[in-house]
Amino acid sequence: MKYLSLYRIASVLLVVFFAGHTAGGMLSQKSIGPGADAVFHAMKTVQFNFKGSICTWYGFWFGFGLMVSAFLLFSAIAAWQLDKVPPQSWPLVSTIAWALTASHVCTALLSWAYFFAGPGLVATAVALLLGAGAFRKQMQVARRRVA
Repeated sequence: MKYLSLYRIASVLLVVFFAGHTAGGMLSQKSIGPGADAVFHAMKTVQFNFKGSICTWYGFWFGFGLMVSAFLLFSAIAAWQLDKVPPQSWPLVSTIAWALTASHVCTALLSWAYFFAGPGLVATAVALLLGAGAFRKQMQVARRRVA
């Protein structure tokens, strides 16, 4: 049980989320029907000038999608590292831990609003685990102060 912590479980889920999002969402662009295929083709071929650059909606979609993948991978690493922080050092990183939790609460809400159950469930689990991990670390600090 020593090696199974809330932050480590969140970290593993974040790696799964990263892999699913990147491989299954961004890099696996398989057909999902003629209507969707037509929209996807238009996103790739219709160009427009945006602030001096020639762009496509596909470029925006793909670029932002890969940015989300990078955020998920960073989050996995950050969660794993937060697990290693001893109680005496927790006040130095607690703002980062709570900000990471808040960002994943937003990710969960957006996943439920705009995607399907898979990302919604994983994002919700991650947000809960990160919040519970931060709360547990906070309580360890409080117990040390009382003792």
